[in-house]
Amino acid sequence: MNTDSVLSTLLRYVNGQYKKDTNYDIALALLTHYSVIPEKTINELSELCFVSPASISRFVKLIGFHSFQEFKNACLNTLDISKTDYSPQIIKADKKDVKEIFQNYTKHVIDNIQFTYDHLDFEQLDRVCKHVHDSTDVLVLGLEFSTLLAQHIQNRFALMNKYITIAISNDEQLEAAYNLNENSVVIILSVEGGYFYRHSEVVQILLEKNVKLIVLTMNNHNKMINGFIDKEVILCSQDNTNTESRMSLLYSLEIIIMYYCIYFTY
Repeated sequence: MNTDSVLSTLLRYVNGQYKKDTNYDIALALLTHYSVIPEKTINELSELCFVSPASISRFVKLIGFHSFQEFKNACLNTLDISKTDYSPQIIKADKKDVKEIFQNYTKHVIDNIQFTYDHLDFEQLDRVCKHVHDSTDVLVLGLEFSTLLAQHIQNRFALMNKYITIAISNDEQLEAAYNLNENSVVIILSVEGGYFYRHSEVVQILLEKNVKLIVLTMNNHNKMINGFIDKEVILCSQDNTNTESRMSLLYSLEIIIMYYCIYFTY
């Protein structure tokens, strides 16, 4: 079973395909009709995609599902943005409330960034950057938004002549974890610590490999994080009621990149 978000899987497929083939067309059509997938039969969906039912069946297996029904169930269970990103206060807000909501959101973003700055440990920053600098095997892992930031980290460090590996899908992350050596450094971006539960198989591999772990999170009391012997926990936020931590997570990463640029590029 594919444990990644179905939407993320389809979007990655569309964005990563340089050749516009039949599977690309299917992925694009599925994204276009995503909201109705759970109520469609394979024959009905094949008509919407202008392909045969067999082509739909092959495609869903290609992206990691055992059957069309499993694919439909995953689409049905896709988390709604109102349940994952925003509080009920925002979801139920009227237009007249928007200014106050934005004011509060902005204040919380600023408070989070200030909290992150106030908790900077410059000795820890030096250790973290030295680990990254000295290791020949650095891997960045995360969920959803964090994987976008992982690509940003990879790009910025490449400009400083430091190659860092990233892994996006669940299968890619498992493979990357298996391929680590004993001196590897793994950076996990997980504000609320959810990565350690949603990717417990990867975490178990990291524990067995005894990697140096660097975690950016607000949940420094996570039991699974504390299971690692060699770890650095960087506090990157104090609140994530309405995704405010995305800004402070990026801020934390920019601090690390800047520190590395100043002290570890020659």
